[in-house]
Amino acid sequence: MQARFRQILDTLTLPGNARVVAFSGIFLTSGTALWWPLFAIFLASEGLPLLTIGAVFAIGTGITLAISPIGGMLADRHTRKRVILAARGLTTTGTFTLALTGIPGLGTPATIALFYGLTVVGGGIGMGAIRALLFESAPAGKSGVSMSSPYVLPSLVAIPMPFLGSVLSQTVGWSLVFVLAGVCQAISWGITVALLQEPPRGPPRTAAPRVEGRERKWVQRLITPVGAIVGIYTLVGFGQGLYHPFMALYFTQYLGTSVQFYGILTSIEMALVGILALVSGRLVDRLGALSTSALSFGGEAAAVVLFLVVRNLFLLGAAYETWGAIDWFDLTAPSVFIGNSVPKERRATAIGTFGTVTQVPGLVAPGVGGLLFSQYPPLVLMVYAGIVAIAAVLVLGARRWIPAPVKAPLPAPVPS
Repeated sequence: MQARFRQILDTLTLPGNARVVAFSGIFLTSGTALWWPLFAIFLASEGLPLLTIGAVFAIGTGITLAISPIGGMLADRHTRKRVILAARGLTTTGTFTLALTGIPGLGTPATIALFYGLTVVGGGIGMGAIRALLFESAPAGKSGVSMSSPYVLPSLVAIPMPFLGSVLSQTVGWSLVFVLAGVCQAISWGITVALLQEPPRGPPRTAAPRVEGRERKWVQRLITPVGAIVGIYTLVGFGQGLYHPFMALYFTQYLGTSVQFYGILTSIEMALVGILALVSGRLVDRLGALSTSALSFGGEAAAVVLFLVVRNLFLLGAAYETWGAIDWFDLTAPSVFIGNSVPKERRATAIGTFGTVTQVPGLVAPGVGGLLFSQYPPLVLMVYAGIVAIAAVLVLGARRWIPAPVKAPLPAPVPS
């Protein structure tokens, strides 16, 4: 028992930067959880039709596509910390400006898309930088845990936020929700300024002499495996773009539940995400990234099918929570796979580019999802269940021919 308890403590012991990400993430995640799960309901309350709601989400995806590789390149050329600070500053600014939509004349689709775009720019710029920083701060053999564990505490603390946001939005209005969210995110930015440390830069790599036949093997061991995983996650990204923008409306309009009920479900999901964040990291370290991805996709497909066939409200909620929380695996596994496959001087760029490529379908998926939802809402989820089932089969097949990635050497962790 004592050895088991010590093992748990070792898992929760994080390097300095991971602790900063966890501490600042409490406020960042809490602020985002106040409004993001309910954003489609906000857009509907502003009188936007389904196709326009899909277009707003598609615009956000398009911004992410353009900005993620740029953020990664900036983080590789300059410092991880500067890019993370810029990203969180933009996210905070965008959230505050969304509060202005309560002013007459500013609640138009164009202004909402513009203000929402600022929050998305922040998320896109910082994606590669923060994941690369966590990977580089990880002790040897614990990259999965170190990349997922900093999100455990923020997710648990943010549990009541979606429900609180649903109550406040229906009582005092959306503007106050956005202001409170902006305050939380501003606190997160201040903590990052004060405490985050830039990981040490290793010596620059020297180019190896070109040898006939050797370059082809390197491509086979690096480009092809990464390309295969990117392709599979791009397929899944299309499926997620179909349903993500419309789940709040699925519950409130199709199933007829209250906004508060959906807020409670989202709060429970935050708790499960916190737990599975830790589990996903341990599975990645023990089973490998590809096996974890296959397990994730298979579990999601089963949960979505269960969600579609059950009629009991409790079972329906349980299925939704399971499939929503499993989404976390999609963040940890590919980031670790790419981190092990790409040298440090290109790592943030590679992770940012991965985010861009896999979200390309998000330019059209919300529009397609809006059309499917307007015809028959469950059809959106049927399509998604098929997509993740196919992805699980593809990953299982890929494990048989993709060689182990060429692991980049890990630097010493940043001192606490």
